[in-house]
Amino acid sequence: MSTLVNYSTEAGVATSELCNPPANAYSYDMFRALDDAILEARFDDVHVIVLRGSGEKFFCAGADISMLDGVRPPSNTTLACTPTRR
Repeated sequence: MSTLVNYSTEAGVATSELCNPPANAYSYDMFRALDDAILEARFDDVHVIVLRGSGEKFFCAGADISMLDGVRPPSNTTLACTPTRR
């Protein structure tokens, strides 16, 4: 399992712990690791999945905004706003 998500099971309970210090910011790689952990739980003898954050302050502070640096809309995309009448 990825270091971004620690996965373990005990007595029918799976625990997936988000591990991206200092704030457990959510990234695409964490999404994939969490998805892998959930798929693994489906095949283990698991009845409950606990999702927790590592550390003392945050469960998950939200999106890792540094991953947005590499995201650009396609150049042929236009944004349109259609006014609505009331």
